[in-house]
Amino acid sequence: MGHWSHIGIRAARDILVFATGYLLANYVRFTGLWRIEDFIPSIFAGAGTLVSVTYILGLYSVESQRRSSFRTHSILLTFAFLLAFVVITLAGFVTLEFVGRGFMALGCLFSYPVLLLSHYLLYHKHRIAPERIAFVGESEEEIAEYERLRSMCPPGVQLVGRIGIEKDLEHEHGFLGKLRNVRSLMHQHKLDRIVFMEKRVEDYSSRQEFRRLRYLGFSCCSVISICEKHLHYAPLHLVTMNWLMQAESTSRDFYFSKMKRFFDVVTSLILLVLLSPFLLIGMAIVRVFSPEGPVFFHQERVGRFGKRFQIYKLRSMRTDAEKGGAVWSSVSADSRVFPGGAFLRRYRIDEIPQLLNVLRGEMSFVGPRPERPEFVTKLARALPHYQERHMLQPGLTGWAQVCYPYGSSIEEAKCKLEYDLYYLKHAGVLFDSLILLDTVRVVLGGGIKHSKMANRYSADTEIVSDDLDDPIEEMETPSSPAGSSLMPQTA
Repeated sequence: MGHWSHIGIRAARDILVFATGYLLANYVRFTGLWRIEDFIPSIFAGAGTLVSVTYILGLYSVESQRRSSFRTHSILLTFAFLLAFVVITLAGFVTLEFVGRGFMALGCLFSYPVLLLSHYLLYHKHRIAPERIAFVGESEEEIAEYERLRSMCPPGVQLVGRIGIEKDLEHEHGFLGKLRNVRSLMHQHKLDRIVFMEKRVEDYSSRQEFRRLRYLGFSCCSVISICEKHLHYAPLHLVTMNWLMQAESTSRDFYFSKMKRFFDVVTSLILLVLLSPFLLIGMAIVRVFSPEGPVFFHQERVGRFGKRFQIYKLRSMRTDAEKGGAVWSSVSADSRVFPGGAFLRRYRIDEIPQLLNVLRGEMSFVGPRPERPEFVTKLARALPHYQERHMLQPGLTGWAQVCYPYGSSIEEAKCKLEYDLYYLKHAGVLFDSLILLDTVRVVLGGGIKHSKMANRYSADTEIVSDDLDDPIEEMETPSSPAGSSLMPQTA
């Protein structure tokens, strides 16, 4: 299942608990389902608010399991529930002219504890009921991947051991047996799934065994599929051309050719109107704190299929940003950003003019962030499959932007590419909608401030070119300005 499928199941469970709690309250309070057809709209308005706010707060994502404690999770869930309570109360007054205090109190009593218990189990699921897997392989490359999986196993996954092909290594710690006995091994060790590297299916005997397992109802898949399911990114060293070809899906043709463009145009027009006061405030900030330069600037970026275009932004750096030469764009305070510019960058006000790029068809709302041509050239030489991100329209926001903080190195560019490749395969209307909700959280929170480099399931990147010692700089001047989005900030 994709990211949106997992989110949908969790949201549906919360809606069911919330709605059932209030329906039960109606039954208990009035000794029967009294005027239930009048209560249903307000109940589902509250349920919709609950799941929307819960998602925006990040409580459905794998990151919710990485908070410092469940106490933080429960506080955020309580906040979402209180907002839902306010909405259901207001909706009740609008549709019914009254909402009984007893009914509302009972609704909270029946739904909130169950919601809290449900999220407690979700938070601890990776420890309470992890997915038990075994790795199949015995070549040198496969053993290296097995050891990597042992040391960096994704949360929610328990690696039970390794299954060999021909060699019998009973003395080896974690060796379960041979592939020909895999069905009995799965029962013996209570395995939920067996995993393997994609190259393993090129072996005829192994492929036949995997096919038998699938037809007998046993689950088996590649390691990269486990990462997609539990980490929601595609480790670059596991990405193959075969995996990339699986991203092709005729079911998405209508979305990419018609729906996505319609959504982009309509939403851009609406947001240009709604955000115009913030744009005017941003223009005033630029003029007050940096009057010597232009308010707007443009810069060449690489779009879909390598087509170049000019991106528009509010200027947030001094006009002499390049005076001392090209430098790294820092994650921390950048001395080239003028006072007030940091505010524009933090809350993405400087990105509002890019709505014009969306209207012109050069960008979409959701997609990989467009990069400067010189960066694309360097990164494409350093990172395999980097050009794949140009198969889709670049976006104002994207999966990499809401999952990974600002980056300024080849390694961090690689991490963001792994999220972009995941989006490339799973993009769709529901996934895009979830990314937009994620963007609300990132913007309101002032950006992603923590690094996720630690404990990532990844192998060392093989740098193909030797001319990558030049910094991937982000420059901003009136003549050749750079935006603030090489790797966010927004991107």
